[in-house]
Amino acid sequence: MFPKAALTALSFLAIAVSAQQVGTLTAETHPKLPWYKCTKAGGCVQQSNGAVTVDANWRWTHSAASGSTTNCYTGNTWDSTLCPDDVTCAANCALDGADYSGTYGVTTNGDALTLKFVTQSAQKN
Repeated sequence: MFPKAALTALSFLAIAVSAQQVGTLTAETHPKLPWYKCTKAGGCVQQSNGAVTVDANWRWTHSAASGSTTNCYTGNTWDSTLCPDDVTCAANCALDGADYSGTYGVTTNGDALTLKFVTQSAQKN
């Protein structure tokens, strides 16, 4: 059993931790992609049904207020009202899901991955 002091310390740590909010305007549906382990002796054997994800740096960060589409980051600048500091920004902003094929040109077919980083949608990405 944890000593009482350790549990107390962990409870204070949990209070101080903040995290990025989860956006709900775009569903996060990862394209499926299997991965393989290849050896000289055994050739290539499928290990798992994996999936592809787009780094958070490429995703839309917007106000976490219900239904809001106000950007938290535009160009090279964080919104000074929503993000005066890291903790406030994490509380005020949500990182949304990704439209992999539509916005980022990321598609899979079996074990093939296609990446087209410049795609045409409402704007050139």
